[in-house]
Amino acid sequence: MTFRERILKWDIIGKTRTWFTMSSIIIVIGIAAMVVNTISFGSPLKFGIDFIGGTLINASFEKAPDEAVVSSILSANGYSNVTVQRAGEKGITMKVEASEIDPAVSGKIISDIVAKYGAVDVGTYEITSIAPVIGRDLLRRSSLALGLSLLFTLLYITIRFKFSFGLATILGMVHDIFVALGILAVFRVPLNAPFVGAFLAIITYSVQDGVVVMDRIREKLRYRAKEPFDKLANAAVTETWMRSFNTSFTTFLAVLVLFIMGGAPIRDFSTTLLVGIISGTYSSIYISTPLLVLWVQGREKAAALQKA
Repeated sequence: MTFRERILKWDIIGKTRTWFTMSSIIIVIGIAAMVVNTISFGSPLKFGIDFIGGTLINASFEKAPDEAVVSSILSANGYSNVTVQRAGEKGITMKVEASEIDPAVSGKIISDIVAKYGAVDVGTYEITSIAPVIGRDLLRRSSLALGLSLLFTLLYITIRFKFSFGLATILGMVHDIFVALGILAVFRVPLNAPFVGAFLAIITYSVQDGVVVMDRIREKLRYRAKEPFDKLANAAVTETWMRSFNTSFTTFLAVLVLFIMGGAPIRDFSTTLLVGIISGTYSSIYISTPLLVLWVQGREKAAALQKA
């Protein structure tokens, strides 16, 4: 028996309680981490300067600066909450969680870096302050973008399939967002503007996998309508399992390269994508479809009671 033939015999819907329990544990751990972070640090997540405000310092030198060395220089000058990223061949970008930096201190920081990596290119030296009000506006707009994406996804799937299909898919997407936020809270990954794109990518990926499964269920309803819905749905997810796994695995490998080869900001961004890819694939098969089955079975029981 081939592996694909074994997959077709899996009883995924029959183990709904197991899948829900696994997801619940992960989400509860994430919520607990958010509570601990709120008590310890005043915020459930570690927001970067794009959201809470701060200062950007850009400069290029004669030699390519080492990120770890630059971070230690900033720490020695009183700024430990920083993000350092290479910019170009010999440039560096320093993100400091402080709305203002004393000119004398910023000059000392640059002097310390110059002592190790040669003269600074005056044309590239730039200090930019990001006000907290801008960060709050970005957070508001980001939340609005995520909310609208969920709404339009629900409308699209409702029009193309049924409301129950759309609701199950949306709940799967909400599951993915909670899982991703929980993982970010546990590991205190800093969130900046690029994470908005990462979360939108997670939603897109989750919808893509979900639509494939829902389309297979709709197709089976056309010629197997008299079959129990849980059996029909289980056949749909087992038939699409290999396709979902292959697509997710190839995407996972590409993002994994970003995680390994990228600097700290890229690594943080790719962490969100990696979690989203895994969670999105999992939810489309093990969360959204079982939820749809529970919905349909609940409607069938309600209809039977009304007839009785």
